[in-house]
Amino acid sequence: MTIRIDEARVFEIVEAKRPSRIVVNAPGGLLRQTKDLMDVIKERYGVTCILAGDSCYGICDTVDDEAPKLQADLALHIGHNATVKEVGDCTYLIDAVDDITFDEVLDLALPGLAPYRRIGLATFSQHLEQLGVVRRRLESEGFEVLIGRKNNLMLEGQIFGCDFSTSQPLQEEVDAFVFLGESEFHAVGLALATDKPTFMLDPYMNTVTDMRQAAEERKRRAILAVYSALDAKVFGVITGLKEGQKMLGRSKWITKRLEMNGRRVVQLALRDVTPERLAPHREIEAFIQTACPRISIDGFSFDRPVLSIPQADALVALMEGRGMGEFLQRPKWIELTVGLTSR
Repeated sequence: MTIRIDEARVFEIVEAKRPSRIVVNAPGGLLRQTKDLMDVIKERYGVTCILAGDSCYGICDTVDDEAPKLQADLALHIGHNATVKEVGDCTYLIDAVDDITFDEVLDLALPGLAPYRRIGLATFSQHLEQLGVVRRRLESEGFEVLIGRKNNLMLEGQIFGCDFSTSQPLQEEVDAFVFLGESEFHAVGLALATDKPTFMLDPYMNTVTDMRQAAEERKRRAILAVYSALDAKVFGVITGLKEGQKMLGRSKWITKRLEMNGRRVVQLALRDVTPERLAPHREIEAFIQTACPRISIDGFSFDRPVLSIPQADALVALMEGRGMGEFLQRPKWIELTVGLTSR
């Protein structure tokens, strides 16, 4: 098993742009390969690379704003690809591909998939090359296989932890989804967004996991948090400071709706939304954060409700005497609140 960073693309960019300094960021699992790449760039081109040491969870975690602060004129974002190849003023998305195959884990999965004849396939960046291989194998076993179409951001069959817009439209066309990879983060999200049986095929541990129980637990927690926030009189509305999470328009809209419903709002801005960061604000009874929805959906350690955008929609609906609906069943958990809830 080898994860290969697209070095040829990096060299092409460096030779074309001739940067004086480069800022690089990557998810934790790619740090060793990324540091090796930085050494190659310095040796080959004499260009200094600076590794951004903050967390990196997705395309929302680019360092485009940080590049000029570090006197760099190029930023490389490793390991998260999309239909777009450039973001911001100076950031280029660099692909990383895992060469592991799904042959063995697929053998294990076939008996459990037998009741579902129409299968939707999805994965994240590192395994996109395996979609076609797995599709052909499943079709040879008699399954009908569907892969979501690419759109203006996502590649064919690709999902993010907060964006299921390629797969969610298949909701009524498939009996179950198969997620290729070891990320419960993505697989649970897919199950919640589609409300379909979802199976995670982990090629590293050779395990097949039915995600329904984990998804149901997340859903119960998300609903409980909404009801827990309903009686709060003072809310903190948090705008994320990461470049792909600065959803100030959403924060303004939510603030307005809360105030219309008699709540007091304290507006905050944070780069990382953690229990430690929220602890000093004891007068705030509940929070709504417009940064990353997974902070709320997966966040089990907060001592007060910390709601995501979908949960905020549900909360406003309850405040205004309507039902919360299936607020997690949507293509994107990051889409604008405006228009999703009646005014």
